[in-house]
Amino acid sequence: MNKLLSFLFSILMLFGAFGREIEVKNQIEISQLTFSDADIANGLTVSVPPADGAVRFNRVSFSYTASAAVRAVFQYRQGFGEYSEELLLSSKENKASMLLDCYLKRITASRLISVSFEPVKKGENCVLSVSGFTCDIQSVPLRDTIYIENERYKAGVSLKWGGGLCFFEDKQESRYGNLLNNHDTGRLVQQSYYGPSVIDGYENGIYENTVWPYNPVQGGDQYGNTSKLVAIEKSSDEIRVVCRPLDWAMNNKLTETYYTSVYKLTEKGLTVKNTAVDFLQTEWNDNTHELPAFYTISVLGSFWFYDGDKPWTDDELRREDNLGFWSGKPSFALKDGNSETWCAWTDDSCYGIGLFTPEVTSLLAGRYQYDGSSDPGANSTNYVAPLRRFRLDFDEPYSYNFYITTGKTAEIRETFRDCNAAG
Repeated sequence: MNKLLSFLFSILMLFGAFGREIEVKNQIEISQLTFSDADIANGLTVSVPPADGAVRFNRVSFSYTASAAVRAVFQYRQGFGEYSEELLLSSKENKASMLLDCYLKRITASRLISVSFEPVKKGENCVLSVSGFTCDIQSVPLRDTIYIENERYKAGVSLKWGGGLCFFEDKQESRYGNLLNNHDTGRLVQQSYYGPSVIDGYENGIYENTVWPYNPVQGGDQYGNTSKLVAIEKSSDEIRVVCRPLDWAMNNKLTETYYTSVYKLTEKGLTVKNTAVDFLQTEWNDNTHELPAFYTISVLGSFWFYDGDKPWTDDELRREDNLGFWSGKPSFALKDGNSETWCAWTDDSCYGIGLFTPEVTSLLAGRYQYDGSSDPGANSTNYVAPLRRFRLDFDEPYSYNFYITTGKTAEIRETFRDCNAAG
C-alpha cells in the first residue's frame, strides 16, 4: 500500500509539473509504476490523475517481470469518449508495447485514466514488477503496406492485415512484379494455427458449411475484418510486427493469441522468424499446422518439391503441373530423413518463387480457379503450406524460421541448400 501511495504522489507531481503553458506533450514517462513483489491474484488498478493541458499518445510500453501470464487493461480518453484495451503479457517475456486501436486511423488518445493488472487465469498467484512505463506517440506510415528492399528484392507487409507478407518482387526478373497473391485477409504469407474444436463458453464459427475450430489468422477473418496491430518496428532491411489475430470463422472476434513476425531481407531472399504465444485456457490437441500459409500469383502454376531419400544431392525433383483445388486433398508426405523440405511454384520456363521451412513432414498444395493470371489481387491463386504436427501450449511461445527466394528451380535449390547448411 505504501508503494501504491508513493506512486500516486509521484504521478501528481509529474503531471503537475507540465504547467499550463504546455498544451501538448508527446511523451509521458511514469518511472515509478513498479509493483515489485506485489501479489496480484485479486487484481490491481492504478488510477492516473488528469494533467493540465492535452497529453497525446497512441502507444503504451513498459518493462516487466511476471511469475504468471498477466492481463493488462488500459483505460483512456479519446475525443469525447472513454475506451479500454487489453494486452496479455507472457511470463516468458520482459518488455511490452501496444499501439492503440486508433493508431492506423492517425488518431491519438488525450488522457490515460487507469491501468489494471490481473492474472490471465483468474485467482492465480502472480508476482508482478512493472517499470519504465511510457505513453508516447509513434509515427504512422504513410501507406498501409511498408517495404524493405535491396538491389535485388523488395518485400512488403500489410499493417492493416496483421503484418502478413503481401508483396515479394524479384527486381532482376521484372516480368511479373509482385509474385504473391494478396486477394483478401486469408491470402497472405502468414501465421495460422488450428486450435480446439470445443471451448467452454465459446460458440465456434461456420466456414464453408462446416463448424470451424478456433483458428487465429494473422490477416483477419473470413468477413474481411482485420487483426489488431500491436507493434511495428522497421529498419533498412528488417521489419518486426506483432498482431493479435482474429478467429477466422468468427465475425470480428479477437483471439487469445499473439503473433510476432520478423522479416529480414538479404541478397539471397527473405528470412522470416514467426512466433506465436497463446493464452487460451482450453488445452489444444496435437494438430497439423501451416508453417506458413503461402499464396502465389496464378501464372506460377507448376509445383516442385523433393520427395526422395537422398536430400541435397541434386536428386531428381518432383513436378506437378495440374494440381486441383487443395480442399480435401491429401498432402504430399515427405520421406523420413528428408531434410530437403523446400518447394516452389514456377511458370512454364521453371522460373518462380520458392519456400523452405526446415523440419516439416508434408506439403499441402493446390491451385484455386487456375487461369494463369499474374494479377496479385486476382481470385485465382496457388497455395502451399509446409506442415508439421504439434500444439500450442498456454503461455509457451512457439517459433520457427522459413526462407523465401526466387529464380529457376536449380537456383532456388542452391539458395536453400546454403540456408540448410547455415542452420
